[in-house]
Amino acid sequence: MVMNRFLLGIAVLLLAATGCKKADDLTAPEVQTLSVTALSPNVMEFKGNVVSKGRHKVLDYGFVYSGNGVADENNGTKVSLGTDIREGNFAKTVTNIRFNVGYPNMVYARAYVRDERGTAFGALISAALPSPAAGDIVPAMGKSGDLVKISGKFYSPELDEVKVAFQNTMAKVVSVNDTEIKVEVPAGINARHGGQIAVTVSIGNIPVVATNYFTILANVKDFSPKSGTIGTVITFSGDNLLPEFSNGSAFTVYFGDKPAPIIYSYLMQAQVPSGQSGKVPVSIAYNGQKINLPGEFEILAASITAVTPEPVMPLMQLRITGANLPNQQNPYENNPMARLGDAPYTSVSYDYQSTYSFIVPENTAEGSYTLTLKLGNTEIVAPAKVTVKGYEVTGFAPKSAAPGAQVDIKGAFIKDNGYTVYFGTTSAWAQATSATNLRVTVPGGVNAGKVKLSVDLPGGRISAPGEFEMVGPDITSFSPTSGVAGTIITIKGSGFFPGDWSTTVKFGTISVQAIKTTENTITVAVPSNLNPGAMKLSVVTGGQEVMADGNFTATN
Repeated sequence: MVMNRFLLGIAVLLLAATGCKKADDLTAPEVQTLSVTALSPNVMEFKGNVVSKGRHKVLDYGFVYSGNGVADENNGTKVSLGTDIREGNFAKTVTNIRFNVGYPNMVYARAYVRDERGTAFGALISAALPSPAAGDIVPAMGKSGDLVKISGKFYSPELDEVKVAFQNTMAKVVSVNDTEIKVEVPAGINARHGGQIAVTVSIGNIPVVATNYFTILANVKDFSPKSGTIGTVITFSGDNLLPEFSNGSAFTVYFGDKPAPIIYSYLMQAQVPSGQSGKVPVSIAYNGQKINLPGEFEILAASITAVTPEPVMPLMQLRITGANLPNQQNPYENNPMARLGDAPYTSVSYDYQSTYSFIVPENTAEGSYTLTLKLGNTEIVAPAKVTVKGYEVTGFAPKSAAPGAQVDIKGAFIKDNGYTVYFGTTSAWAQATSATNLRVTVPGGVNAGKVKLSVDLPGGRISAPGEFEMVGPDITSFSPTSGVAGTIITIKGSGFFPGDWSTTVKFGTISVQAIKTTENTITVAVPSNLNPGAMKLSVVTGGQEVMADGNFTATN
């Protein structure tokens, strides 16, 4: 009886101990996952409820989330709320949601409580992340430094979460809200003026592509050099300038109030226009804007230092040299011109050594003139006047000669120029061997006797004083006076026209080319088609004919 009571007591104690153990197990923490809400593409709000903290020491509680559907003790990203746990609802807004791979559409999350005995989890709940979208870029074109707005749906992200790139060049994001991102167009974009470039947006690790391309415009910031003559080529610097050899008609450069176009060149350049002097501001207008560039351009005053030769005659070339004259022609302005006195302007040529060449007009009368050089709209006056003198013919020598002889005409000419000289009505070409001498060869075809000698010169034909006596040919002898075909005949005399092809010999009516002709001697071979017998012998030289005394006898 006593033994039974003892065993019963032991059983009651064991049962009590087992009940206590089960009670301890029932005091583990209990937590619920209430909701998972996407607030933006990278911001989530998690809500949970602590039903019971349990009886053991809580080490941590919060939420765990992932993008692959697994969120537990070993998988996912934990968002710890610490150890200060209370029963009831709790929540956490998590920003900067990022996953290692890509951008999953779903986020899986659950609440948890971890104590000394283990971790209790709420149910796994998922929510779809919203996809941000970008729309128009306004304005759709601009230059570096301009502010543009990108419209779309962005879910009000944090400013530092938004990245914008213009063709891979990162831009400064100025402000963001739910429907708009304001950004500054960056410098350093690898594109030329007028190029269309892609604009990309990312929010966190979420890529967003703008639906429209952006047209990049040139941002002209400066120019060089800062001084020079009119016609100086200046080169612009800045971002996204014109492509090489492109049409720059959309741009107008201003030097003060004088417009200048962009040069068709491998660089973005313009030439300083004429009509101004001193320091002038430089600006450039395009896309409805006029931008004032830093500094001013100093136009160096041009001047004429010398005009040579002095004096000069009509049709002579004047060389105009000076200081700060343009070193190249501006194709967008009138060609350089010059004039003497009040005469009309005529073109001048530039020899690329700060020297201009000007031909004195043919009808310029003798006198003293002011020379004016006109470069575009800039007129420059020479410091000294230019003396123009007339042509003249004062004499000639020798006074008589046969065709082929040379005659020197004295007067005033342009050295090395060619002129037409007249012996009566027969012309001959002549060249000025100096400023005072003209050399001409007496032409053939002029009958013997006296003729007037004259020279065609600018302003008219001028006759030389006196008369020139044209000497005709004369035969004094010939030998032998007879011979067979092929016999060499030597004819002596004077006034023969030198040159083997200018003289023929006639045996009766049969003509034959002379073998050799000098002023005093002709050699010729008896032709083979002569009939035997006596005949007249004559010479045609320099367009003149003379007959020998006596006959030549042809033999077999």
